[in-house]
Amino acid sequence: MRKKITVGLVMMALATSVFAAANEDAEFVTPEELGWEAGVVAPSPLDPDYVDPEFKTLEEAEKAKAIGEAELKRIQRLREGHTYLCQKKVFVNDCIERAESVLYKRTRIANQLIRKADHQIRIFKSKERRAQAAQQPSMPAQRGSVKSNDEKIAKQSARQQQEQANVAAYEAKLKAQDERVAQLQKEAAERKAKRQARKAAYEAERQKREQAQKLQKENSQKEGLF
Repeated sequence: MRKKITVGLVMMALATSVFAAANEDAEFVTPEELGWEAGVVAPSPLDPDYVDPEFKTLEEAEKAKAIGEAELKRIQRLREGHTYLCQKKVFVNDCIERAESVLYKRTRIANQLIRKADHQIRIFKSKERRAQAAQQPSMPAQRGSVKSNDEKIAKQSARQQQEQANVAAYEAKLKAQDERVAQLQKEAAERKAKRQARKAAYEAERQKREQAQKLQKENSQKEGLF
């Protein structure tokens, strides 16, 4: 698993640097010239290897965070480009919704990767600080030093607990936001389905009226012959 993640991190880092260079060269190139199709977005390149990764070192976690941040930048460029392309289509909202449904999933995966990497970075750095402190020569015990050390340990423990609580609260907030967005998308899809159903019913009724009028006209013409 570690080898897989390490290789993946390197490949993603290289891909990010190549993409950035290409983007700089194509700063004024339109999405049409890049061959983009309005509303069509590729799935997340981070899925599945980076949905729930395991980091063995601080370097792996930091590289993963950089990959997630680069993905968010790509998503922003894709959103801007597809909004530009979809504005030229007849069904603008449908086009944007197709692109956004994929971009939302890509954003969620990238944010999850960044959050997990951040959490692991804090853990790795905390371990490093403790290891460095343990290597330092201990000072001769003085009066009151035991009490002071106990207080220091208690404060450190309290800070760690607070940090864990903050991370849990932040993740819960993001989860609630994801659920809210999913609910809004569901409601939008339901409204769209109702609009389409009303449109279909209206069209069926219109055709029915036209057919009735046509039959009535034909019957009137027949009656006029006798």
